[in-house]
This record gives sequence, structure tokens and C-alpha cells, in this order.
Amino acid sequence: MEIGQVIRYIRKNKNITQQALADAIGMTRPYIARIESGKNSISSDKLTEILEYCNVTYNEFFYIKNDYKKSTKMNEFNYVLKLFYAGKLDEIEKIKFEVKKKYEDTGDLFLKHLYILCDAIEHNFEREKINKEHIDEIADYLLSIDEWCYHELVLLNNFMFLFTPSTAFLMTKRLLYRADKYKDLNMDSKVLSFLFFNLLELSIKHEEYQYSKLILEKNKSYFTENTEFFEQTLTLFYEGMIDIVDNNVSEGIEKCNRAFTVFQALGHDKIYEKYKNELNQLLKKVEANNPAN
Repeated sequence: MEIGQVIRYIRKNKNITQQALADAIGMTRPYIARIESGKNSISSDKLTEILEYCNVTYNEFFYIKNDYKKSTKMNEFNYVLKLFYAGKLDEIEKIKFEVKKKYEDTGDLFLKHLYILCDAIEHNFEREKINKEHIDEIADYLLSIDEWCYHELVLLNNFMFLFTPSTAFLMTKRLLYRADKYKDLNMDSKVLSFLFFNLLELSIKHEEYQYSKLILEKNKSYFTENTEFFEQTLTLFYEGMIDIVDNNVSEGIEKCNRAFTVFQALGHDKIYEKYKNELNQLLKKVEANNPAN
């Protein structure tokens, strides 16, 4: 639907007359009619006033405009990832070829990023097999953007483990700033969750514990809702890991085991095995660094 059609659709479904809407935002009824028919354009300020009067968010507006579907572009990104998890690499290869051609025709940077993602998937995200220029291009792009949005968060989440640790951690403060600024933007909550825990895993793996503690404190203040039980449980696990790093080994193991109990009770066997392995690796590392203990 066009913008005017969406405004008309929302207005009628909210039982608001053209006159009432015109009066509310300081316009004339004929002007509203021309906007709805596509004969007149509308400024972003006036669109904001209309949406506020109709109690509709921008996210909802564009969701309706896109026929009740998420952004077509992000659907393409998510679809490629679903194919990857389903092991359908032949389909990804076809998409990669199509995306490359579209990028060459349009110059749309999103398509270049999607092409690089397809290429990384084809090489199973093995850094040594992926074109270094592709990895550097994604890193340079992220570092050049001051205002990260959903697309940048998704890029970081998918390419984080391909960056050098120093590059990934350089982006951490930008991520935390984004988390503070857009905490109430629901569309970011899941990708932020993945990012936080991936960064925790990465920082502990590379013994960059100052970043681990920074992200952990953000987790504890960020995931506070009752519906965020899984995130809170995983935060408890990493709190235990940091306790172990700080030589509070018994207390740390106890916290990790509490998290494991939850994972097992919920039937998350693969998650339990993954984080149990992380704990064992850390304990071996701590023991090697403190042979006297």
C-alpha cells in the first residue's frame, strides 16, 4: 500500500473521520483527502502527528504498509540464515548469485552485505577460507556508522566471530550505547540478546574479562522482565563464570550449576552441553594459571 492508502486504512479502522483528523493536526479535510488519494505528499512531522493521534507506532505503520509483513530486506537476510541452519547450501548458492547481480544493478549496500553473508555461509564461517576483504568491508562499515540501527546489530551478530577480538570489542561500547538508547524498541530485543551473550562468550574465550564484566552488568540491568527468564538464567551462568575468574570458584560453580539445572529442567540439552563445555574450559584455564591451587 502507498502511504496515503495506509493513512486512510488506519483512520477508517479507528473510526476517525477525515474532518476529525484534520482538526487534530491543523490541516483541512480536503488536504487529508488529497493525501489519502495520493495527490498530495505528507511531511514526516505531519505523518508523526497523524500516527500519534491514531495511537499507531511507526513500526506498526510500516508493518501495515508492507501488507503485514516484516521488512522485505530483513526477511531476505533472515531467510538466508534459516536456509543455513536447515543445511540447504545449494539454495544459498543460488541466492548469492542473484543478490550479486542485483547489487551490481542497483548499488544497494544491503545487497552487498547479504552477498558477503552468503559467501561466509558457503565457507561455514571459517575465517581462513573467507575473502579477507569481505570481513574487512563489514568491519569498516560498522566502525564508520555512528548511529547503529537494526541492520547494523544483525551484521555484528553474524560476523562477530570473524572479526579480530580487538575489532569486536571496539564495537562493544557502541552496542551498549545502542542498548541504552533503544531499550524499549521491541524489534531489537532478541538480536540484542544474541549479541550480549555472543560477546560474553567471545570475551571470556579471549580472556578480555574487562569487557565480560561490562557486558554482564548491562545484562543484569537490561533483562529484568519476567518474560526474559532464559536471558536471566544465562546471565546467572556468566555471573558464575566471572566469579570463577575472580577466584570465587566455589560460588561461581554453584551459580553455573543453578543455571544448568534450569536448562535441563526445560529440556535444553544442547544448550546445557554447550555451556557445560564452556565452564570446563574455563576451569582448566584457571587451574593452569594457578597451579598452586
